[in-house]
Amino acid sequence: MLIRILAYFVPFAINFLSGGFFFITAYRFSEAGCSRTVTTCSIVAWGVAYCLLTMLVGKLATVKRILPLILAGGVTLSLTSLGFIIFDGLYTQFLWLIFAGFGAALFCTPFQLLAKEIESGTKKGVVSATAFYTLTWSCGLASGPLAFARFTLRQGFFITMFLAIAVTVSVILIALLRPKKTAEPTVETTTAAPAQFTVKTYDKLAVLGWIVGGLGTVTVCQIRALWPKLGLELDIPRHHNAYILALVSYAQAVTALMLCRSKSWMWKQLPAVLMGVCGVATLLSFAFVPVFTHHVAAFYIISGVYGIYSGCFYFYLVYHSLAHPVRSSFFVTGNEIIVGITSIAAPLLGGFISDVSGHTESAFIFAAIVAAAAFVIQMIVLRPSNISEETK
Repeated sequence: MLIRILAYFVPFAINFLSGGFFFITAYRFSEAGCSRTVTTCSIVAWGVAYCLLTMLVGKLATVKRILPLILAGGVTLSLTSLGFIIFDGLYTQFLWLIFAGFGAALFCTPFQLLAKEIESGTKKGVVSATAFYTLTWSCGLASGPLAFARFTLRQGFFITMFLAIAVTVSVILIALLRPKKTAEPTVETTTAAPAQFTVKTYDKLAVLGWIVGGLGTVTVCQIRALWPKLGLELDIPRHHNAYILALVSYAQAVTALMLCRSKSWMWKQLPAVLMGVCGVATLLSFAFVPVFTHHVAAFYIISGVYGIYSGCFYFYLVYHSLAHPVRSSFFVTGNEIIVGITSIAAPLLGGFISDVSGHTESAFIFAAIVAAAAFVIQMIVLRPSNISEETK
C-alpha cells in the first residue's frame, strides 16, 4: 500500500508542475500583449523537448531503469523550478519550458510501466493502473494553475520546486521498498474483457487509442494554450481563469476514478457516441457562448462537461496500450510520442487560426471539428464486424 501511495504521488506532483508552468507562462505572454501564436508557443517549446526525449526513453525503459529514469525526471524538474525563480525574464521562460519537457519525458513512459507492474497482482489489473494513473496526473495538472492563481509568481515557483524535490524523495523510497524484479512486468489482459481478443484486434484497439487520444489532445491543447488568452479578452479575473482551466482536469480525474470498474465500454459504440457529444458540444460552447454571455458560471459548466470527454479519451489512450498482451511498451511509448507531437503542432495551428481570423474562439471551432473526426473514426472501427472476440 505504501508503495502505491508513493508511486501515484509522482504523477500528481509532476503534472502539478506541468500544469502550473503551462498556465503561468501562457498568462504572462497574454498580459504582455504577445500574439496568440507566441502565447501558444509556451506549450510548443515543452512539446518539442518532451517528444524528442520520449523517443529515447522508450528504448531505455526496462524494469531495472524505470525508477532511475523517473528519479532523473524529478531532479530535472527541481532544477527547472529553480531556474524559473532565478531567471524570471519573459522570453527565458522558453528555456525552462524545454527543461520541463525533458523532465516530464523522463517520467511518463517509465511510470506507466511501473503502474502496470504495481497493479498486476490486483483484480482489475490494467483497468486499475489506467484509472489511478489518469486520476492522479489529472489532479496534478488541474492543481498546478492554482499555485499561480492566488500566490505571487515567485511563491508559485517555490511550491513547484518543493513538489519536484518531494518526487525525488518518493522515488528513492520506492526504490528502497520495492521488491526486486528480474523480468518485464506482465499483467492479465482478460480482467476487463468478456473474452480474449485476437492479437490483431488488440493492435486495432491500441491504434484506435492512439487516434482518439491524439485527436483528443489536439482539442485539449486549444484549451490549455488559448483559454488564458480568451479569458483575458472576456475580462475574467486571473483566479477564475485558473479555476476554469483546473476544472477541466478535475472533472477528467473524477471521470477516470468512476471508470475504475470498467468492463467493456472501451470497445462499444454507444459510449463513443456519448463521448463525441460531450466533446463537440462543449468545444462549440467555448466558441459561441461568449457571443451571448461573459458570465463566469457558464464557463465552469462547459469546462466541467469537457473534462468528462477528456477523461474518457485519455482512459482510452492508456488502457488500450497497457492491455496489449505482446507490445505494451511499444504502444505506451507511442502514446507519449503522439502526445508530444500533438503538443507541438496543435497549439501552433490553433494560434495561427486565431491570429488569421482575428478571433481566439476560432481555435475552439477547429477543436470541435477535430473531436467530430475522432468520433467518426470510433464509429467505423468499433463496428461489431471489426471487433473480433475470438479466442487467441
